[in-house]
Amino acid sequence: MDYARSFAHSDSVIDFVQRPVVIIRGITTFIMMLIFSCVLDKGYSSLDVCQYNKKQGACNFTVGIAIIAFFMSIGFIVATYFWEQIANTVTRKYIVFTDMAFNAFWCFLFFIDFCYITDMWRKTPDLDKAAMSSMTRSNLQFTIVCSLACIFLLAALAYLAYKQLNEIQNNASGFENSNAGFAGTGYGGQPFPPHTESAGGNYQSPYAS
Repeated sequence: MDYARSFAHSDSVIDFVQRPVVIIRGITTFIMMLIFSCVLDKGYSSLDVCQYNKKQGACNFTVGIAIIAFFMSIGFIVATYFWEQIANTVTRKYIVFTDMAFNAFWCFLFFIDFCYITDMWRKTPDLDKAAMSSMTRSNLQFTIVCSLACIFLLAALAYLAYKQLNEIQNNASGFENSNAGFAGTGYGGQPFPPHTESAGGNYQSPYAS
């Protein structure tokens, strides 16, 4: 067994999970799982009726956007991990743009969801709330809190993706970029492999061995 290679791989994984964008995305993914788990577990009555004021749309919408966001977040985590292996600048640009657009749009959807389920919970009759178990009430209220948290987490992820997209565009346009603000916190690395040019004007390919 190559212990040196194993330790090197372990260090790279530790560096990866310590990036702020990975930490934020990991927390977001976990909260998404909590949201749809709580609603699927206690959000519906024995008659399959939504406990949020008997509005099926409140439960279905919450579960739907949480499940989609959960799997998309996993996909973006994988893309972040293999970021250094993606040499094509256009591909990187599409990934970051998709990341930014998705997080921004889902931030808006969770804002709507938070307002909707909060209002439905407020309108739920006190008799119906009293008939619920304490675990059911806790799950429904916890889902509301998690929806609020997702708004800020998704907004932060959209902002980080926006910064990375600007960095890629600036480098593609030939502008100098220090990479100090986001290289260590986002996807990592340079937006595309650098090239070198000798004093004589001969171009040396970055992929040349």
